[in-house]
Amino acid sequence: MQLRNRFYLSDIAEPKAKLLIAKQRTSLIKPLWILPRSWCVTTSVPAKGVPRHKTATFVQLHLNRLAPFPDSGVYAIRSGDWVHLWFWENRKVREICEKFGLEFSGLELAPESVCFPMQREGSFLYPCQHGYEAQLWHNGLLVDNAWWPEKVDANAWASWRPTSAAVSGARAESGSWSESVPSHVTPAEVSPKGELVRLAEPWSKNILGRQWWHALKGVQRGALFFLAGILVTGSAAYLGSQWWTIQSLQKETDAEIALLSQQVDPLNEARGKALATQQWVSQLASLRKSDQLSKALSSLQPVLQTQDAAIRELEYQNDDLRLTIVPINTELDVAAVTQEIEKNPLFGNVKLLPESDAKSIKISAKIFDAAMDRRRFTSKDGHQVIAPMANPVQPASSAVSTNSQKKGE
Repeated sequence: MQLRNRFYLSDIAEPKAKLLIAKQRTSLIKPLWILPRSWCVTTSVPAKGVPRHKTATFVQLHLNRLAPFPDSGVYAIRSGDWVHLWFWENRKVREICEKFGLEFSGLELAPESVCFPMQREGSFLYPCQHGYEAQLWHNGLLVDNAWWPEKVDANAWASWRPTSAAVSGARAESGSWSESVPSHVTPAEVSPKGELVRLAEPWSKNILGRQWWHALKGVQRGALFFLAGILVTGSAAYLGSQWWTIQSLQKETDAEIALLSQQVDPLNEARGKALATQQWVSQLASLRKSDQLSKALSSLQPVLQTQDAAIRELEYQNDDLRLTIVPINTELDVAAVTQEIEKNPLFGNVKLLPESDAKSIKISAKIFDAAMDRRRFTSKDGHQVIAPMANPVQPASSAVSTNSQKKGE
């Protein structure tokens, strides 16, 4: 009997064994082999106070004591404060595997009891592949189960129920199970004579079975290759689509950059022309200033020759000129030198610096354009007059002349 790739292991010994093996070998998922209830021995262990994540360790401590066979297989489930265990003889399973070429270590086994429908409340009697099984449920938990090789009568049922309730410790209401033997199937599940009750998916996993990280072991090798091929193909398709998407975005970006470049190029060209013009103006201004300085220094030559003097230091920046004039043979006439420089139309705002004496004169002045007169302004009557100096040098010149006269005397 098959249920979503589920097979009774006992059916493999029948004439249809080859068909079952062929199905399980061609299936993507390895089948679940159901063990008949008649092959199993059951017992229950109280687990009150044991955390659920430690249930497997707790059961392992009791296996050697509870196992009824030298080589026992076991299926354990947690149901409230109890752990129910189904034991079977692995020797019988190994013989079937050796006979039909099955891999014993790769089999996934489950007892027939956990494949019957899960109930909420009451007692239920199910016809198994061989015999009958009774299950007692309370608040959605399996309290106890029992198996009879023949049809259950009222005496067998009455002798089991109180024993089951006492062993399990259940404190269910009297309505949880009936005094009389329940029907084999409910009215909605009436089946033709000889057909077994339809099995459901196992309602509980084996807590001693394979964990989730062993799931790949439950897949056929051919299915693994098939899934790997699908994965590789899907990955390649995804990466290919991403590559084409990137290429299209790159083309769109290049087109937008080219369009923006066309709009920016005129601005860059105008900016370049403006920078070139600015550089040309700066060069012209520097040439003009150097030309002014040359003319201004040339205009000082007559004064220097008259006073028998020379320029020792010169500083020039932003039309501001500083001179240090020293005598060649005799001492300088500070007043005369200063007056001669003031008369020069190329100089304005002439100042005699405090460090000046007869041995060296330090003067600061402003150089004007040769095309300009010295700073002039127009009076109210229309006559042009020379602007008075901000800091007249006459007091300093008089003081220097007085000192010169005293030295001469």
